[in-house]
Amino acid sequence: MDILFSFPGGDCGKGFFLISLLVEIEAASAIKVIPTIFKAVQNQDRDTLQKALLDITSCLQKALEVFHQIHEYVDPDLFFNVLRIYLSGWKGNAKMPEGLLYEGFWDTPKMFAGGSAAQSSIFQCFDVLLGIQHSSDEASSAEFLQEMRTYMPPAHQKFLHSLESKPSVREFVLSEGDDSLQAIYNKCVDAMVSLRNYHLQIVAKYIVIPARQSKNTQPSEEPSESENKGTGGTDVMKFLKSVRDTTKSALLKEI
Repeated sequence: MDILFSFPGGDCGKGFFLISLLVEIEAASAIKVIPTIFKAVQNQDRDTLQKALLDITSCLQKALEVFHQIHEYVDPDLFFNVLRIYLSGWKGNAKMPEGLLYEGFWDTPKMFAGGSAAQSSIFQCFDVLLGIQHSSDEASSAEFLQEMRTYMPPAHQKFLHSLESKPSVREFVLSEGDDSLQAIYNKCVDAMVSLRNYHLQIVAKYIVIPARQSKNTQPSEEPSESENKGTGGTDVMKFLKSVRDTTKSALLKEI
């Protein structure tokens, strides 16, 4: 497997894109059981639902295993100082507060977010499926996730919207009062928590720490713009912690 184009930074970019792809492939393999899940809910078939949820959990765990390979193929210094420049956008970018003017195409500047994992429909799909509601109190998180859907292919947006109209898996699990079913549901949610915990660790290693090191070597630089902002334009650690915490809060209490 190889990438079709490359950025400066040598194999760092190749490693980043391919690891990201492999994580998506492992997680995406769980999508095929979604129709089974809704059919099981409709038929009140707990056994089939449990098996399907375990399948999703297994796929998410495999995605996490693949994610670990990033340390082997992606160098933090090259990622932060070279590759990340090409992933950044011009929305939420203090150096381009008015956006970017595309001369000859639009008369006014445009603001577009850079690349973000939130633009992947895979993990938003499992949020919807499991009934994980990202807190409206943390407007930046919930609103940012919704905004990132506009960067997805139309068919992916339609897919997420269709999932939102389906019966609630979470409500069904709660209504059944079955401790075994709730435990299996929790395993699935916990697999999402583990992925988001690990994503936080990766962001700390590849963005936060290099940003602080860069600031220490160049004290004249403006504060912590690079340290706090993700390529999508968010306060990256605050956003990821909020998403992780709301995912964790979806865990059901023991009966």
